[in-house]
Formats: sequence, structure tokens, C-alpha cells
Amino acid sequence: MRIFRCSGTALLSILGLVFLFAGSAQAQDNYRTSFFNQKWLDTVVSIELDKPGKDPVAAGTGFLVITENKHILLITAKHVVLNEEREIRSHMAYRFNIQGGDSTLIGDAVMEEKGLGKWFVSGPDDLACRFVVVKDTFEATAIPQSLFLNQEDVQAGASIMILGYPLGLRSFGNSKAIARSGIVARSDETGIIADAFVFPGNSGGPVLYTPPIKVGGPLTMPLLNEERLVGLVYGLIPYLEPAISEMTKRRRVIFEENSGLARVASADAILELITREDVTQFENTIPDNLTLEGN
Repeated sequence: MRIFRCSGTALLSILGLVFLFAGSAQAQDNYRTSFFNQKWLDTVVSIELDKPGKDPVAAGTGFLVITENKHILLITAKHVVLNEEREIRSHMAYRFNIQGGDSTLIGDAVMEEKGLGKWFVSGPDDLACRFVVVKDTFEATAIPQSLFLNQEDVQAGASIMILGYPLGLRSFGNSKAIARSGIVARSDETGIIADAFVFPGNSGGPVLYTPPIKVGGPLTMPLLNEERLVGLVYGLIPYLEPAISEMTKRRRVIFEENSGLARVASADAILELITREDVTQFENTIPDNLTLEGN
């Protein structure tokens, strides 16, 4: 067995380097603890039910996308905005953070009164979108289509981040989305599966490719060097375990647990919805210079 030894002088030199690095770290004013671009958090919106006389109830997550014609769409999962009769829910509202703190709920009815129409839903996919308008004072950012990642470029093992409000966890003050990490477990013609824990409330949240490390300047690496939209999370894949009766040998109860796998609608499917003919035709009717002033 080899044993590494160093002299007292060498040991002092090593300790000096340790203290030097520690001092340098403390002297930095603008250090970072994450490579993740925090502006992506400002694309996320809490979708809630705001019934008169009751506290708002979290329904799911949505995120903002900007169209080629510079209008803003709110994207979410179809089951977030549909009720049991497959009709658009009533009393829906959208929580936007305000710069400097606090948040505000804007009702779906307000968007309709502004001429922004109703929700558009996808037939084959668990996706829905509607046009919205936001104030300049909101802490809101919309994702351009140039940051959509084609599914053919999504590979198993890719690092991802899922943003949203699991279990409805948000505040009525300035409420940032919760970020959960994972990887792409599978991506093929059957869809995208994420190895990540999601919960009720996550539905409709964006799934982002996140480079494991970002490089700049003359350095290069073979991985995509910026965040991209992989798609939208719309449900977990449960693990089902039946309880068998010892007497009848028949199933009596089925226990359901979170398997840690989630289903993701691809950015390609989102693009197909937002560029659908009825969506683009309606977009042409939206009034110019639309604002939320007065609300």
C-alpha cells in the first residue's frame, strides 16, 4: 500500500491555498450557486379557481409563450381547464407576480372581456392554450418559439427541470414556481417519459432541458449550452399493487403509489396546437395595443 507524505513546509503551503480560496469566495459579491437561468421562473403562472366568497383554490400550472406575431399565450394541460363534463371550468383565474413583491389574480372573464377569447384544446394531446395580456408591472416573461426543443433532439439521460406548483404550494404574495430536477427516461414515438417526481398541481408546468454545466468564452462542450423547452408535464405514472384476499384469492384493494415517472407532452405537440388554423385565425382578431389597465 502506498502512503503519501508531505513535509511541514508543504503542509503549510497547502493550508495557505485553502485559506486563500476561502477568502476569495467570501470576497466575491456576485457569486452564483446555480447555472439555471432564473428568468425561466417568471414564465410560470398558477392557475386557480376563484369562486365568490371563497379562498382561491390551486388547479394547476401554466406558462407563457410568445407567438410569432408577438401575442402571449398561456399554455397548460387540457385536464386542468376542463371539468368532469369536458367543459371549460368556470371561475378560473391566473396568478401573476408583481415586480417588487405581492401577486394578483386576473379572472378568465377579464381576458374574455378584453377580446382574448376562450381556451383552445388539443384533440390528441393533453394540452390547452388561451391568449392573455399582462401588465408591464408584472414579473412575467414569455418563452419564444426559438427555444422549443424538437423531440427528435431529446435523448434519454438528458438533464431536465420541471417548474410548477406541486400540491398547490404557492403564496398569495410573490409566488415563485417550485423547481424539481430529473432526467429524460425515454423519448420515442410513444412520447416522452421523465424520471422525476411530480404531484397534483404540477400538471401544465413546463419541462426544461437544463445543461449540467454551462461554459463560455473559448471553452466548448458537445452538449446544448442553454435551457430549452422540452414540453409540458401532464401526469404521473402510478405504481399499482393489488392486495389479494387470502380466503378468496381475489383482488380486494389496489394500492397506488407515485412511481417517480411522469408523462410529458412534447414541445412539438405544443407548437402544433398554437399554430393550429383556428388559433392563428383568432389571433388575427385580437385588438392592437391591448392592455390590462383599469384592472
